[in-house]
Amino acid sequence: MCITGTAGAGKSTVGRVLKRRGYSVYELGDIVRQLMHEAGVRITPESNRAFSERLRRRYGDVVTPRLLLGRISVRRNENMAIVGIRSRKELDYIKKRLGSRERIVTVAVVAPAKTRYERTRKRNRPDAPKSLAAFVRDTDRKEERWGVRGAIASADYIISGAGSLGELKRDAGMLFSAIESGKEKAF
Repeated sequence: MCITGTAGAGKSTVGRVLKRRGYSVYELGDIVRQLMHEAGVRITPESNRAFSERLRRRYGDVVTPRLLLGRISVRRNENMAIVGIRSRKELDYIKKRLGSRERIVTVAVVAPAKTRYERTRKRNRPDAPKSLAAFVRDTDRKEERWGVRGAIASADYIISGAGSLGELKRDAGMLFSAIESGKEKAF
């Protein structure tokens, strides 16, 4: 399972739903934060953005999924989810690397900018944007440059994260039940 979407839309929440369903869940953003920590870089919105962009310039557009898949052992028929895919290139790379697996389903999580900004502030991470304008200017534009819209457009399913987190969990659970039972066409 691949989870994509805009920052703060609810990708991690959907990942937790999958974890409760027995999936191994990996977050691409954790790779960047771990590398920053290892390099002794203080995590702020500016340093996260600059570090991520440097990584991409130096190692290519698929650096985070490449690093992730190089660090984990993927077992055949394992229920796994990669959360935080930021571009069609990353999605294509993952599908190519894991192509021997049965079927890779992609789910996009989307929500309005104001909802997403408020969620990112509540996370209380050191790299949280300071204002809605900064969130749109810095976070959304960065992800647009990376190609997140292409990943969202290529998703098999789109879940709205516009409501409460409880509603998102409910909707994600219903979708995953339908996918797992083979009845997703009716969803």
